Parts: sequence; C-alpha cells; structure tokens
Amino acid sequence: MTQASGTAGSGREDALQGGTWWIAPTPFAADGSVDGDAMERAVRTAVGWGVDGVTVLGVMGEVTSLSDAERDVVLGAVSRGAGEVPFAVGCSSASAPLVAERAARAQEHGAVAAMVAAPPLVRDADTVVAFFDAVGRRSPLPVLLQDEPVATGVQLAVSTLVEALERSGAVAIKLEDAPTPPKITKLLAKVPDLTVYGGLGGVSAYAELSRGAAGTMTGFAYPEVLRAVRLALADGDRAHAARVFDAFLPLIAFEGQPGYGLAIRKEVLRRRGALTSGAMRGPVPSAGLDAVTTAELDEVLARVGLDPSSERFDVDAFLGAEVAA
Repeated sequence: MTQASGTAGSGREDALQGGTWWIAPTPFAADGSVDGDAMERAVRTAVGWGVDGVTVLGVMGEVTSLSDAERDVVLGAVSRGAGEVPFAVGCSSASAPLVAERAARAQEHGAVAAMVAAPPLVRDADTVVAFFDAVGRRSPLPVLLQDEPVATGVQLAVSTLVEALERSGAVAIKLEDAPTPPKITKLLAKVPDLTVYGGLGGVSAYAELSRGAAGTMTGFAYPEVLRAVRLALADGDRAHAARVFDAFLPLIAFEGQPGYGLAIRKEVLRRRGALTSGAMRGPVPSAGLDAVTTAELDEVLARVGLDPSSERFDVDAFLGAEVAA
C-alpha cells in the first residue's frame, strides 16, 4: 500500500504483520485514579502469556473517561511493562490534529502504531476519506485503522475503507464491523497484502483467521487460546484449531456481552493475577460484578474447565488432560 507522508521512513511497519495482540484494560485504584503500577503489571503478565503485541487506550481501556494526564500514566506504564513486545495506542479523535498530537505522545513512549477510528457519527464517505488523508499526512506513527461502527456510529463500506487505507497509508486494519468474516474476504480481494486483525472479543476468531486475517487484537482474558487457534490454522491443522476454539467459545461469548463484557473480563483478569481490582469508570462506576453475573461467570468457567487461579495455562496440555479424563 502507498505510504502516507506522515509515516514515511518510520521503520516501524514490520511490527504490525499479524499475531495475537492483547488489548489491555485501564486499571483503577480504590480512589478512582488510574493505577499505573497495576497497568505495568498487567502488561508484563500478558507478555508472559506469550502475546505478540499489546494495544492500549481503546474502547476497552475506557479511554473516553481519561484525561490527557491519565493517558500519559497509561503510556508510561505500558512502555515499562511491554519490554521488547510492540504496542499500539488508541489515538482516535474527531480532529486530525489531535490524533497527530496523541500519536506524537505515543511515539515518545515507544509505540509502534496509532490506532485510529473514523470521526464519530460522520455519514459522508468523502469526509471520512478526507479525515484519514489528513491523519496520514500528520501522524508521526504508522496508522492502524480501526473499523468499529458500534463505538463510532460510522458504517464504512469496503470501497470507502480501501480508499481510507490508501490515503492514510495505514499498515493494518482492526476489523470489527460484524459480520467480520465476509468483510475480510471482500477487503482482501481488493487489497491482498493488507494485514487484518480480528477483534470483537475473539467471538469470530476462527472464521476470521480462516478467511485470511493475520491475527487477532482483542482483550479476551485468555489470549493463549486465540494464539493456539492462529498457530494451528497457520500449520494447516484446521481440526485442532476448531477444537481449541470450540472448547473455549462459551467463555469468549460470555465475556463479549454488551454492557457487561468489560466488567466480566476485568474479573477474570483479576482472578488470573493480571489485575488487582475489577474497578471501572463510566456513567455508573463499579467495583466489580453483581452477585448474579458472578455466579454465571463461575458456571461458565466450570463448564469449560478453567481455574483462573492456576499460575500457568497451556492450551494443548489443558485439552490433552480433558481428553485423558
């Protein structure tokens, strides 16, 4: 794809060639402040799980509730926690200059890409394309284009996406316009060398990867599962990939519930030791799940046979033990 002037010569494009990327939530302390130490620990823990990259300050990071100073706390923490693992940063805004400003701050902390969605509620395709053109010219980081109509209210046709990708010089796309598999097929037919990441909690990961997605970029609390699915498909072992995916689909779906998903995910991550608290922000700040949802989570974990308190989790070893039992 054509490289936009804003990202030319960055030398960072190779970092976004696929893999299993984990989207980190933003941890909050008891007083409601962003907990930088907890963020660093969470990222370091995920790196230990074998993720190929980390993304922060997206929708799952409750980014609309964070101040600029709090964004800097998150950036510093992920920079320390990620080590040699690359990380991307959500820089979305309705203003291309503000996107560029956020991308510059992310670059200072070592980010490899700026994740950018369409400006909210824009209905005109020409305006969307012009926005991404401006982003591409201004951003000091390579652009990871995010197609997320639920958060933005903007439905992007494949033809519009192709032009936006070209004009922004985007090196990859995070595709979250359900149903994602057919859109992946249409996009790759137009842009065969495009790096596509699936999202939406991984609920369609098997189909997305089968259709040609290069990886996943979600906050699912067991990224090892999505990694195992990806590697099995890359090896041509569709049966094993399907078996892994099917085994954990109840938890993937349960985590993906609109409205409850983030709280559920934070609780699972807390139980796995990646977070110390499930506290959230938003219109109604929450310290965790209600009793009924907690009981449902316990039931789902029991159904798939997972014990989040276990120190290590190996997908193949776990499935082998299940078969032996």
